[in-house]
Amino acid sequence: MFKTVTGGCYCGAIRYESTKPPVTTGMCHCRMCQRWTGMAAGTGAFFDLDSFRFTKGEPARFMTSPILERHFCPECGTHIGHSYATGDMSNQESIFIGTLDEPLEIESPAFHFGVEDHLPGWIQLQEGIPQVRADSSPLIKKAFEQVRSKSGDG
Repeated sequence: MFKTVTGGCYCGAIRYESTKPPVTTGMCHCRMCQRWTGMAAGTGAFFDLDSFRFTKGEPARFMTSPILERHFCPECGTHIGHSYATGDMSNQESIFIGTLDEPLEIESPAFHFGVEDHLPGWIQLQEGIPQVRADSSPLIKKAFEQVRSKSGDG
């Protein structure tokens, strides 16, 4: 039986819940996610917007590309997740696994994205899990090129 998924930021100013399990889970290895999270990869669970809601506070929002809006706590700075402004996943909220109250209850990643920027010395890609290049999508490739040109990443 499914149990409501809950989580929030470090200081508790932002809380959220989903009444349905995640649609999918994944790790993003792109430079944009590396810079945003400060980690070798972003790890997220994607929830349909019809079952997801913020129950306390409202995250601050920042557009890191023309297609991606990042969400974070305005009080403590915890990176909560992101949503897409366009495309197939624009009806979902991606939540970083570390903000979940019970992260072990979420299945391991179903995909690795942005593998062209994967840092092999830090994270080993699991066998049998699809690996997708960010530059395989024209929309995402264009957004990443714009971000790289601003940040100096090549």
